[in-house]
Amino acid sequence: MPGKFLNEARFGEIRSAIDAGVPHILEARDHLMDRAEEALTQPRLSVRDNGGSPFFRQDAAYIPGQDGVRNAQANHESGKLAGRFSATVLDLAIAYRLTGESRFADKALELIHCWCINQNTRMFPGGFVQDAFTPGAQYGGDIILFACFNNAFLAMYLLDDYPGWDIYCQAAVKKWVRDMVEPQRKLMFFDGCDMYNNWEDARLLYLGTGGLALGDLDLLIYVFERWRTIIPMKMTDEGQLPRETMRTRSMHYTLFALSSTSLIAEVAAAYGYDLYDYSIDGRCLRKALDYATRYLLDMDEWPFEMIEPLEEELDSSSLALFEMVYGHWRDDRYLQVIDRYGGRPVKKSHATLLYAKA
Repeated sequence: MPGKFLNEARFGEIRSAIDAGVPHILEARDHLMDRAEEALTQPRLSVRDNGGSPFFRQDAAYIPGQDGVRNAQANHESGKLAGRFSATVLDLAIAYRLTGESRFADKALELIHCWCINQNTRMFPGGFVQDAFTPGAQYGGDIILFACFNNAFLAMYLLDDYPGWDIYCQAAVKKWVRDMVEPQRKLMFFDGCDMYNNWEDARLLYLGTGGLALGDLDLLIYVFERWRTIIPMKMTDEGQLPRETMRTRSMHYTLFALSSTSLIAEVAAAYGYDLYDYSIDGRCLRKALDYATRYLLDMDEWPFEMIEPLEEELDSSSLALFEMVYGHWRDDRYLQVIDRYGGRPVKKSHATLLYAKA
């Protein structure tokens, strides 16, 4: 059985909400099952579908020297393949946990083994973005890995006790995960400075979901302690995240940082480690959330640069963070953000199904 996060007790609560007919939980369940049924027909996915290389190769997203300006010529196919693989196996793993039907677990493992251990299709787990795909282009940076594999690691965690998972295959997959995460345990530096912007938040979430997949409590504790260390460093007394607001897509990066930070807090809470309410001299996660929430509900007042307007519907990870924090604090403003930017259920990440309190 998986550990304390999203364990059987939590899925029991979800089933009870479904049985009680809670509308947004029912709709979220139906969305999950539609995706899981579709995933049963998913052909193999391999990083080698991007030019044949077993290495993860990715061009930089932005034009050099132009922060936030997207490079339409960049090759992002490795990231797209990895993201699709991760999302698909998570759909299947959640469906298995919710229903107990082995067909979902078996399909998830077929895709996981194709990506991680089958010799003709596996990605070499170097733990870094190898280089750019396009000769002469800037490589995309390891944050691409951080963003792409969290769902896959979480799926592996949810499948950990599946009786149909062959022990040798499971061991091989866990070795693959270990090879991916260990190189990223070292602190990141930029121009000689310790990183504590959204890159560090994403690194910690990547290590945290990897720790779940591995059952590595030491790695989880490292993530939780590092989170505690940087939370007061990354914000002003008012809750602004200046290393995000200085960017040209300031609210996007603020939400990206808060998404990683909030999911780590959600995992930690399941292990009895309170990060949600942890505070140093008044600097805390809720202060940063409230600062962003104030402006999300009135973006005309946002005082920082946005070279692209905020979408009418936020991406699933951004809305997922508000589903989690609403479940913890029950602050109606967080639910208002969800309603303003897409509404319940938060579908793609299955956040309403997994984290909403009925």
